[in-house]
Amino acid sequence: MNQLKQMTEHKGIKLTEVTTEIKVDATPEKVWNALSQYGNVATFHPGVELSVHGQDSKDEACLGAVRTCEVLDGKREVTLVERITEFEEGKFYRYEVFEWKNFPLKVMFFAFAIRTNIKGTTILSIVNNYRLNPGFITGLMKWKIKKLQRNILIGYKHYIETGEKKVPIKKLFTMERHENVFVK
Repeated sequence: MNQLKQMTEHKGIKLTEVTTEIKVDATPEKVWNALSQYGNVATFHPGVELSVHGQDSKDEACLGAVRTCEVLDGKREVTLVERITEFEEGKFYRYEVFEWKNFPLKVMFFAFAIRTNIKGTTILSIVNNYRLNPGFITGLMKWKIKKLQRNILIGYKHYIETGEKKVPIKKLFTMERHENVFVK
């Protein structure tokens, strides 16, 4: 993840970082093609109920692109409005959640990056830099952030490798064994 700037704080707020990586049986270009579907991620990813690109944005990922996503978090519908703040074509992007509803955020960034390891395997990474509100729950919720990351990555992996859209996460975990696909 050395391509992304390290984020230990944002606007004076200390951030916690959680990272998860997964092996994907596809070329980096094919992985990027899926990641590039920024504004319409809900058309294929089972973890996103609805996604709409911003008024001045398109569906494709680019610096400044905005989208609104609705996800289910247990029984609550969580709404996240997000903007890409760092971007390098074919390699990575980071976006900030700058508006939200029904989730205890103070600051939240997501980043996706693609790399190839020394064996030639494509690795897709997700990094969250965040601070929750109230602050004391930030560390307590690391397990939930890690679980969220695993679900996001499994959804992308399945879509990239099979082309199947919107297969429920629970079904993905029962269809295949994923113990050896996670790197971190």
